[in-house]
Amino acid sequence: MSYTIQISRVVVSYRTPVESDGGEWMDGDFRTIGGPFTTCETYDEDDAELWGSDVIAWAVDKVDATGVIEPSAYPLGDAVPESSWLNGRYEDPYEGDSKVTETSVRLLGDWSPEQRAEVFHAVTRR
Repeated sequence: MSYTIQISRVVVSYRTPVESDGGEWMDGDFRTIGGPFTTCETYDEDDAELWGSDVIAWAVDKVDATGVIEPSAYPLGDAVPESSWLNGRYEDPYEGDSKVTETSVRLLGDWSPEQRAEVFHAVTRR
């Protein structure tokens, strides 16, 4: 079985470059300043040993570490399709909305809709 967590990140700014007009707010638009970067975590034998063969606990720990908290659809039911994702954003403490890392996470592979829902519920309740 293949359980994969796909983590995608992009760094954006919601302000124009300081050189152009002093860093004015872009009225909901953004510019990409880094990325996109995508990585995948795949559950393996080592993970099974470390998490006591509990793929849900492994996924919750891995997904929780990304900082995502918002599901792509509400309400979360007892089953979540593979096309759904979780997202979150982190504003740089020094640059604010001039440097924001936006992260999205999808569970791909052999996850059942029910397993995906368990992970989504656990992460969004924190």
